[in-house]
Amino acid sequence: MKDKVSRIFEVLWIIVAILCLSAAIHQTIYEGISKSYVLFIFSLIAFAMYFVRKQIRKSKKDNSNG
Repeated sequence: MKDKVSRIFEVLWIIVAILCLSAAIHQTIYEGISKSYVLFIFSLIAFAMYFVRKQIRKSKKDNSNG
């Protein structure tokens, strides 16, 4: 059950990251980087959270098997 919850959080973080990145690119094209840099920062944070959650899930899976 906990593995399913971790997987759901991974998927949510990657979706948030992709949405933030696409919104940032769109806003950069139409309004410039000065109004979109926050979205790029949110996107980087969301990608980082995705990779952290993935590593945590993998390490817990490896520890339970060995």
